[in-house]
Amino acid sequence: MSGELPLECAHLARELAGLRATTGLSLAGLAARTTASKSSWQRYLGGTQIPPPELVTELCALAGEPPARLLALRELAELSRRHPQPRPAPPTPPASEEPSRKTGPATAGEPPAAGTPDTGRPHAPPPAAPASVPRLRRRKVALAGAGALATAAMVAGALLLGGAREEPEDIGVWPGCVGERCRGKQAQSQGCGLKGSGMRTVAEREYGRQTVVELRYSPTCRASWVRIRFGATGDRIEITGPDKESQSAEVADKFDAQNYLPTPMLAGGPEGMTACLVRADDGERHCFGQ
Repeated sequence: MSGELPLECAHLARELAGLRATTGLSLAGLAARTTASKSSWQRYLGGTQIPPPELVTELCALAGEPPARLLALRELAELSRRHPQPRPAPPTPPASEEPSRKTGPATAGEPPAAGTPDTGRPHAPPPAAPASVPRLRRRKVALAGAGALATAAMVAGALLLGGAREEPEDIGVWPGCVGERCRGKQAQSQGCGLKGSGMRTVAEREYGRQTVVELRYSPTCRASWVRIRFGATGDRIEITGPDKESQSAEVADKFDAQNYLPTPMLAGGPEGMTACLVRADDGERHCFGQ
């Protein structure tokens, strides 16, 4: 068996490596922020293994990319590995070069070419046709591989268009969850915080020179969350619903402080939701609603 990667697997590996470069994280950094180990990421980025869809979604969230396209590429890579297409065998050179019709003797059943003298020797019988069974067998295998790739393309299209889930209000972007299924999940990885999802900021507060806390809502996902921008290490943000259920996130390091950091989502609209910032330096709480 050849050690070469299927083209679909190599393509997926290149795309994943590009997303990792976008995040600016090392393998150890990816391992710290996702559910895969450093050695697993090395295999995924090298193309020797295909990551699970959940991990692809996590990497897309870190890179700020919509997950649908990468999930489709992942499905194509998975199916190409399950149903590999045989590489075409190199053509077998002929045993002897056939004589030119212009200079050599005519073949059986064919008159000599004009201007070519007949040598008078008996014409050689035409060569026997090669056995057709191996060729038919190769053709069947190739057709089977093509069918597998066609199936992969159909599955990929289904991933790009969505799946059999509860229908959202706005299908500009088909989300990974709707309503109660979004509870405790990240908006970016589920497609709830992407352009086309109808997501909007319903309330916003500034603290100090640059720290901004936002209360956000996606009508497509029917879920709300809070995010902080340019927070200080140790700052904590919270979102609390009308039933007092809450989700929170804490600025853990410089990476969090220099980027957007969201809480997991709560199901429901922004009505009755409360966003809070708890400062690391003095523990003071700053809360607001819609």
